[in-house]
Amino acid sequence: MKNLLYTTILILMSTLAFSGCQNNADSNEETAEATLIWSGEYMVDGCGFEVEIDGKRFKPENENEIDAAFKVEGELPVIITYEKLGRQLDIRCGLSTQSRAMDAIRIITVKKRT
Repeated sequence: MKNLLYTTILILMSTLAFSGCQNNADSNEETAEATLIWSGEYMVDGCGFEVEIDGKRFKPENENEIDAAFKVEGELPVIITYEKLGRQLDIRCGLSTQSRAMDAIRIITVKKRT
């Protein structure tokens, strides 16, 4: 019985130690200076958020999670941590039937640049 307890504790401690030592090497997260572009709410013919990084525009799939404080007209310099999703989002907003397909990203954090 005593050996079972020691074995269980050893396995538990090894598992905790291993999970605590993992780093983000496998993560696809990137951090960059970017421009956050707010074009308005979808329900009033806006197209929500876009992110420009190094001259390329991306569409955040989780734009509803971006704080309302970032909903300012025009372009806002930010620092974002994000993950490229390897697919496109085709958002058609307003009465437009024209495709606005952009590479999709998932925003993890966004902060105003100072």
